[in-house]
Amino acid sequence: MRSVRVHKFSHKRQKFMIAYCLQDADIVFFKIGSHENFYRELKKYLREVGL
Repeated sequence: MRSVRVHKFSHKRQKFMIAYCLQDADIVFFKIGSHENFYRELKKYLREVGL
C-alpha cells in the first residue's frame, strides 16, 4: 500500500488539494481538485484502482 499524501493550497481565495505519492524518484498524482468532497472522491478512486 502506498502512502498517499495531500497538499492543501489556496488560489484566488479558493482552497484546492492535491493527492499524490512518492514512488522511487517519481511523484504520482491521484487527484487535484477543490476541497469540497475531496477525500470522499479520493477514497472512491483509490478503491476503484485497487490501492
